[in-house]
Amino acid sequence: MTQRIHLVGIGLGDRAHLTGAGVAALDTLDVFVVLEPGAAAQRELLAAVLTDPGAHRFIEPTAHPSEPGSVGSPAAYGVGSVSERVTTIVRELGELAPPAATVGLLVPGVPALEAAAHELATALADRLGIGVAITPGVGAAQLLAARHGITLGRDGTGVHAISGQHLVDTYQPHDGDAVVVADAELRCLELAELYPDLEVFWGAHLDRDDEVLVSGRLGDLAATLTAARRRAEDASGWLLDAYVVRPSEPSSEVGPPPWPPVERLSDGVLGLRPLTASDWQTVLEENNDEESLRWSLTGPLTEAEARRRAASARRDWVSGRAARFVMVDEATGHPAGAIGVLRMGPPDIGLIGYGVLPRFRGRGFTTRALELLAEWAFSATSIVRLELGHKVGNVTSGVVAARGGFVREGVLTGRLRNVDGTFSDEVMYARVRR
Repeated sequence: MTQRIHLVGIGLGDRAHLTGAGVAALDTLDVFVVLEPGAAAQRELLAAVLTDPGAHRFIEPTAHPSEPGSVGSPAAYGVGSVSERVTTIVRELGELAPPAATVGLLVPGVPALEAAAHELATALADRLGIGVAITPGVGAAQLLAARHGITLGRDGTGVHAISGQHLVDTYQPHDGDAVVVADAELRCLELAELYPDLEVFWGAHLDRDDEVLVSGRLGDLAATLTAARRRAEDASGWLLDAYVVRPSEPSSEVGPPPWPPVERLSDGVLGLRPLTASDWQTVLEENNDEESLRWSLTGPLTEAEARRRAASARRDWVSGRAARFVMVDEATGHPAGAIGVLRMGPPDIGLIGYGVLPRFRGRGFTTRALELLAEWAFSATSIVRLELGHKVGNVTSGVVAARGGFVREGVLTGRLRNVDGTFSDEVMYARVRR
């Protein structure tokens, strides 16, 4: 009968990453559940450190194999379906486990894998009615910092262990050090256009003879870092790497607060939901019809630009820069346009921009969107004044602004640059919190 589940941290899989307590714990285990990814590497590690490897039994991964490029995700760790995995392990334990057996799971020092292994261990313990013990190992962040000779969280700035996706969505230089483990796509490179002076410290096979380290300015590393990761992965067939992204100098800059989370705003006829990367076609369409181009400041939007603008919406939201929404026709659920508020100029001032798809014009959707956005901004954020403007001659936009509760304040001479390089006057409107 199994009496206990024991999680043992193994760092990034090298025997040098095991603590003394970890080594001692391994010899007390009767059965090892060898999980993906890196099952072969885990078997090699155990063979090197166990006093009598032949005295231990093993349950090999039989389901949910790793997908190429998925290392670091819970699914890649063999726990895509916790219930199925638990059922398989319980069945095999019945055949392998001696009386009063302790079952061990080796856990790499990768946040996503630690969470996945803990979920699996907890579910297994609940099924068997036993307890879970944990012996921690060395974390990937500490190993990486040591190998590069740096410290994390310098001058009291934060240290954030996040995924590559969250790095792209949310990172700002004043956040300090961001640690990403097992990012097969090297998502940090997507920040190079915005923050080329960020420093990157990357490493693979840490503390091993085949260790690879790369560091430098983010804007200079795209080709070098991609090639180094590919070579390291090709050499071993399996890779757990990590990197730190940090500003080149500690930053005291404090940006605006994030926009508050919201799932949907609606008046029953029109809904507003936050813009996501998948809404790029709406962004493309609302910028490129004949009427929009007539008053455009930038000219036609390319598909690549629309995709980039939509993909940046989440990061702009979290950084407090802009809150962008998709207008949704509640009757059909179809996107009807886009509207957003940008923080710029003096504190607590928001600048609104919007566009409606041609087939939804004439139905009052922009007026409804302005009402919904203003009510949300004034009630849920620090915004006290909303502004919007249009080129002189855009009468329709002025009518919409007035219907949405915005008051005309004047004309700013030569404020807007046209596509041909000339300048147009801008009519300005504002609505203030009451």
